[in-house]
Parts: sequence; C-alpha cells; structure tokens
Amino acid sequence: MKLLVQGDDFGFTKGVTLGIVDAIDNGILRNTGLFSNMPDAELAVSFMKDRPQACFGIDFNLVSGPSVSKKEDVPHLVDENGEFIRSGVRIRDPRWQSEEGRREMFPYDETYREIRAQYDRFVELTGKKPGYLHGHSISHEHYNEAIARISEEEGIPYSQSIQKKYGFFNFRSLKTSDIASQKKVFDANDQLNKNPLKIVQDNADELLKHEYVCIGGHPGFLDAKLLSLTTLSIERVRDHEMDTSEWIRNWVKDNDIELITYYDLY
Repeated sequence: MKLLVQGDDFGFTKGVTLGIVDAIDNGILRNTGLFSNMPDAELAVSFMKDRPQACFGIDFNLVSGPSVSKKEDVPHLVDENGEFIRSGVRIRDPRWQSEEGRREMFPYDETYREIRAQYDRFVELTGKKPGYLHGHSISHEHYNEAIARISEEEGIPYSQSIQKKYGFFNFRSLKTSDIASQKKVFDANDQLNKNPLKIVQDNADELLKHEYVCIGGHPGFLDAKLLSLTTLSIERVRDHEMDTSEWIRNWVKDNDIELITYYDLY
C-alpha cells in the first residue's frame, strides 16, 4: 500500500506550525500545505529546508486572516480591515445555496487574483514552487476553477485531481457525519471526543486492501490565537496524536506501507 499522509494549514498559527513540524519529525506526516497569507508563514518556511522527507504545498485560504492582495482589489472577499470574511458567515448567506449566488459572492477575477497572489507569495518566501495545490475550508465553483487554472499554468497538481487520477481511497470516507464542522460552529465536547486514530485502527484491514490511500487531517498544537481564527481548533491535537502515535508508526512499519508524497505522483 502507498500511503499519502497530509496535514493542512501549515503556518496558520505558531501552535499549528510546531505541531505539524513535530508530526513530520516524529510521525508519519509527509505532506503539508502552507497558508502563505498568514503572519506565521515565515516561521513555517524556516522549518522547510531541513525536512527533505516532506512535500510542502500550498493551501489556498480565502476565509481566515488577511488577504495578500490589496483589500481594494478584492472587495467581495474581505471586510473593511482587509480580513477575509469567515466561512461561518459565508455559508449562512442565502446566496451560498445556489451556484449563481456562490459565483456572485466570490467573483472569478477577485478569486483568481488572490489565489495567484498567495501562490506568488509562496514562491517569494521559499524560492521555489509548491509541491502541490490544495483548497481550504469551503469549496465553490470559482475557487476550484481558479486553482485548476494555476495548476495548468504552473504544471503543479491540484490535490483532488491527482488523487482522483490514481484512484485514492480517502480516509475521510470512513468518518461519520460531522455536523458541527459542516455548519462551521464550535463544539468543544465534539472536538475533544474525536478520535481519528481509532478510526484508522478499526479500519486498518480495509485500508490495506487499497493500493493508494490518503489520510488527511489538520494536525497541530492548540494556542489561543487559533481559537480566534477558526472553529476547527481543539481537534487538531487529535489529528497530531494520530500522525505521531506509536501504534500508527508500527502499523506502517509492520505492513511495509510506503509513505509517499505528491512528488511521487508526478
């Protein structure tokens, strides 16, 4: 089995960044996407050069933190302070329920402009292209079209497209319905009680039946800053636990599972 382990939101906060680095150094995490728009992106980049075992991509973020573009250039995406309008606000807008409404909320020119600016910021910070392109949080038509355009322009795979090409079995299909996350509301007990490691343990035999498997998540350490930026906060320590547990490291070793990166797919 070839296992692609992916942890999103590198550079979101210091705590998230350090948790991801620990999951690379002491666990099975091998792919992570940078939030190039966030203030802690530079801290995250400082950890990249000494970790050749990892593939560092980009997570395009249009719902948290400041835009890379000038706020005057992306007025439909940000508030008066130049901060992205949060996903919880977006999905409660009546327009979100229709394709026409979503396209109105996220005009293509502004969406592409900001995604391109985040891509260029990644290259500026790192001196190289990202290893893959990935979306973040809510998905919509102009967003996917803009990412696909950059994928074609730069010759870098869009995560969902290349996983589809190889027929990946996705760990997410094993998870039960997550109403709190879907509705972008914070439920501390719900997040504390999540146990992705147990899901892997309970379905280990099923996973081994597939040639290509993706285990994705949001590993990280919890800090106060994160609580102000997203509803997906406490559960990150559970994803970190999954990626670094002795059980999962032994499972990979004992079953001759190959840990792969997006570089191995193109």
